[in-house]
Amino acid sequence: MIYNSAVLNLPKNTLQFMFGVILFTMAGGSYNLLTCIIAALGLSIGLGAIYLFNDLTDVKEDKYNTIKIRWKAVANGTMTKDESIKIIKLFAILGTTLALLSGLNFLLIYIAVIGLNLCYSHPSIRWKNNPTLSVLTIAFLQVLKFSSGFFLFSNSIDGFPLLFVIAISLGYTLLFIYYKNNTTNLIKIVVEDRKRVLPLSLACFLMLIISFFIYTFPAISLTALFLGIPTIALYFITKKYIGTSVNVVFMYAGLVILIISFLLLSTPTVTAINQNMIDQNATMKEQIMIGVEEIMSDLSTKIF
Repeated sequence: MIYNSAVLNLPKNTLQFMFGVILFTMAGGSYNLLTCIIAALGLSIGLGAIYLFNDLTDVKEDKYNTIKIRWKAVANGTMTKDESIKIIKLFAILGTTLALLSGLNFLLIYIAVIGLNLCYSHPSIRWKNNPTLSVLTIAFLQVLKFSSGFFLFSNSIDGFPLLFVIAISLGYTLLFIYYKNNTTNLIKIVVEDRKRVLPLSLACFLMLIISFFIYTFPAISLTALFLGIPTIALYFITKKYIGTSVNVVFMYAGLVILIISFLLLSTPTVTAINQNMIDQNATMKEQIMIGVEEIMSDLSTKIF
């Protein structure tokens, strides 16, 4: 009963929330630790209710899924349906109360997250059955969760690296597609699901590139970009030894590495490297602008 979807995802949601708080502090903001704890608990507990509700709606399918059955408590019999319903009600009330105590900004994000999750899994709506709506919902949910810690303390988008957050959310969505295909052959998934995989991959790549030039943490953007290929290789090597558990391992490892990378920006060495990249980007932008102005000037001279 202890090992279920709510418990499994609690650390992940907390890490995503923490990432938003780190972004807020990088933008020059100061946070209140108690408010962070209340909000993180509210988000995680509220989502716990959603995960358990989703398990109830998918119980018949999950019984025959060799991967999911391990943490689907109702499907594997470690939790009864009545027990699950009681916990869902308790989590829903507690999570919403904590979100309300965290302030209006966070409450609105919380409501959006819960609402989208319900649209995704509720039997009468079931966006998860629509290939396009499902990935858009998952991607937007990650954007909301990654940004929840930031907007807990801010009403302004100033200093918020939207494109970078979208990029990592799209990366998560790509992993989600792989997970939904039960981690089968990657090439087969790319070929058969190319209408979703290829646009998402391209958008993720382009947003990381743009983030490198426009935000104040090019070192992180560059690291995320270049770690992609070796990370994928390590994923498949590891999968041979620990099987499908590799999905959970890499999900948490990726979030932890992301958070540590941003925390390292406070160290002198990484700060110096990052600042050097910022200066180089500024110089490059200036040279590009000068070049464009010269070209425009030459064209106007020839025309007139």
